[in-house]
Amino acid sequence: MLYNSILFFVFFSIVYSIYWLLPEKKRSDFLLISSGIFYVVASSTLLSGFYFFLHFLIIVLFNYLAYFKIKTSAKPKVWMIFAVLLNAINLGFFKYFYFINRILFDLTKYPFFDEVPRILQISLPLAVSFYSFQMIAAAVDAYRKPEGEIIGLKQYLGFVIFFPVLIVGPILRAKDYFINIGHLSPDKDKIVRASYLMISGLVKKVLIADPVAGVIAPVFSNPGQYDNVSLVLAAFGYAIQVYCDFSGLTDMARAVGLYFGFELPENFNAPLFSPSGRELWQRWHMSLSFWLRDYIYFPLGGSKKGEWRTYLNLIITMTVGGVWHGADYTFIAWGFYWGVILAFERFLVGKFGWNDEDSKSKILNFLRIQFVFCLFSFSAILFRANSATKMLQHVVGLVTNTPNYLSSSLQSLGFGWIENSISLVTGPSPFLLESMKNIEKIGYSYLGFIVFHWIQSRKDRLLEWGRGKDWLLVACGVGTVFAIALLSEDSGACIYCQF
Repeated sequence: MLYNSILFFVFFSIVYSIYWLLPEKKRSDFLLISSGIFYVVASSTLLSGFYFFLHFLIIVLFNYLAYFKIKTSAKPKVWMIFAVLLNAINLGFFKYFYFINRILFDLTKYPFFDEVPRILQISLPLAVSFYSFQMIAAAVDAYRKPEGEIIGLKQYLGFVIFFPVLIVGPILRAKDYFINIGHLSPDKDKIVRASYLMISGLVKKVLIADPVAGVIAPVFSNPGQYDNVSLVLAAFGYAIQVYCDFSGLTDMARAVGLYFGFELPENFNAPLFSPSGRELWQRWHMSLSFWLRDYIYFPLGGSKKGEWRTYLNLIITMTVGGVWHGADYTFIAWGFYWGVILAFERFLVGKFGWNDEDSKSKILNFLRIQFVFCLFSFSAILFRANSATKMLQHVVGLVTNTPNYLSSSLQSLGFGWIENSISLVTGPSPFLLESMKNIEKIGYSYLGFIVFHWIQSRKDRLLEWGRGKDWLLVACGVGTVFAIALLSEDSGACIYCQF
């Protein structure tokens, strides 16, 4: 049930109307009930939603027990470790069971590891990656800072199952949620900002991400059949798609939160205007980046264990981030790739005094931003490929897949007669590689991508300029509705919902 679906619009309209009719003390309770209904309805089927909701409640109860013991018992560390292991095992079983068996089979070739996954049918519970990380953070934070009042079970459950962020985040910390409790009253400024965020999210998701998805999908499905120009454009296109899809849905999630009075943390800050990989990951999926920093990188020692240990910690942290995104070798490669880049940047900073922040030279800054965008787009191949085989086909094809590659290879090997014979039936150039269709959509999407980065980098000034101009909000809303009605295509799947 995505935020741009009719079903969500109906659900939100009902919940929103009742929510503000209730006394302020009852609103949190109603939101908790609504979130439970959302969890069931948003699952793949109602039956699976019901079963997974019961499973979710059991996991939350055990986590709350651990949280309570961390706050009150004489051995808080034991309970903190219990909570971390509980969530890691829960996440690992549902998300990585098949992948772990595949690794074991690849290493041992023992048939058991190939047969068991075919017998067991394991489905992924809704939002398991997000709520697992939220509860790990809650346990570790309670251990690190035991002072403060104890959160009640009902409040803890409301924090974990808060439906506006359940599907795509941002990954909330307890303080992000509870700072809003007690301030849930109607506020025009919040409604205006929420409306702009909703418009922004709809345009990014429906008018940019979804059309691009349809253009690049055939290329990623059969990379060996397309020329290298199409492969390059597909990589750039996916970088644009994943940004507009994920940041668009995050904008809508934050908008829904604001409509209910909740200020939610920002998750994107013009990330692909970054002049370095380090800055990119401080501005992309910020709630995950900071989670990995606080609960993986720092516990490993951060930068306090020596130069080479720092490099290793960066690589381990980013590899864990890659594994969080998906159960496949390609995600491990993606995380390792970025870990190596961040470690190398750290090496350049430490050894040669390289400045990885914004340069005073606009030309140099522009070139560095474009270079980081190219690095990100190349990593999109690892992220988007459905298998390691297709990933390698795509990467190798960037160099080898010239339009007449196969024809030239046959000629050089003395088998040109094969092409000549086949051409009698199919016409000239039977081995000519395909080119991407509707390339102009990549150009349009890139312009939209730049515009939204520019807006995001100047959002405070733009909001201040638009303050009090209600006609502008109405005009943007009406324009968005007409644009979606005229230009929208089949809704693409949510990329981050699968994680």
